Amino acid sequence: MSRAPTTSKTGTFMALFRAFESTRPENDRLFFDPYAAAFLPDYYKVLLACCRLSFVRKLFAIYIQLRAPGTYTAAVARTKLIDDMVIKAVREEGVNQIIILNATLDTRAHRLNIGLPVNFVEVDHPSIQFIKKSMLQDLLGHPVTHVDYVKLDMNTENLADIVSPRMHRQHYKTLFLWEGLTTQVEAMQAENIFRYINLYPKGTQVIFTYIDKAVLDNPRKFTGFRRINYLLRKAGENWNYGMYPKDIETYIRHRNMTLLYEGGADKYRATYFGTKSSRMKGYEYFRVVRSVLK
Repeated sequence: MSRAPTTSKTGTFMALFRAFESTRPENDRLFFDPYAAAFLPDYYKVLLACCRLSFVRKLFAIYIQLRAPGTYTAAVARTKLIDDMVIKAVREEGVNQIIILNATLDTRAHRLNIGLPVNFVEVDHPSIQFIKKSMLQDLLGHPVTHVDYVKLDMNTENLADIVSPRMHRQHYKTLFLWEGLTTQVEAMQAENIFRYINLYPKGTQVIFTYIDKAVLDNPRKFTGFRRINYLLRKAGENWNYGMYPKDIETYIRHRNMTLLYEGGADKYRATYFGTKSSRMKGYEYFRVVRSVLK
């Protein structure tokens, strides 16, 4: 029997970055997430309250950059990129179901103002879902969107055996979101995931993230990776799987999909930070893929 996990350190830090970005002035932030802070320890909540002051916010941003180079700017730009991809898919391309795999502390179901009916499905380990739902229930003053929660231990169960067939009925046009393809275990899970996605109709979309294998081949070439890798291992997370960007189109094609987008943090930071992005270093190896089923 596999040990029931708690929410990952990566998921917690992503929630921290979303909450931190939300302390910025309304006309300056990339997005607003009123839910993220609920998932954080009390000392982070105190810090975030102090970050309403601009000089504290600047000091904290400097601290993050020194401790984990590139993580914050890459994380918020990537979050905004995926937000925009999801909104565009719903508003312009007819998507009406979002299935989030290994959702951990993702809050898109609750914070995105899409303006059209969408069926949100979150697939995750039952213990993580219990923690998340308990925290969301404690929130006051913020509406929480209905989500279909599917309990799944990817180490022992397959999507096709657990997810209800009603979720791939013809009246649904689905987008899958999976932020995580960084370990050998996840790479093996990916084969089952993509086989399952191929049960869905043509036009089904997939967004996933991965790391450039070059950073595993030669960590010294990438700003801050050795430091980040140390922090990940200390937290019990081991990035040991990557792919070369030049191979992604072939990888996608062999899984019956067409590539729509592929890019690393340098690309999506430039999209949202403009010329400021040239001064943002680190995390260029963390990449986003968007594809569509043929």
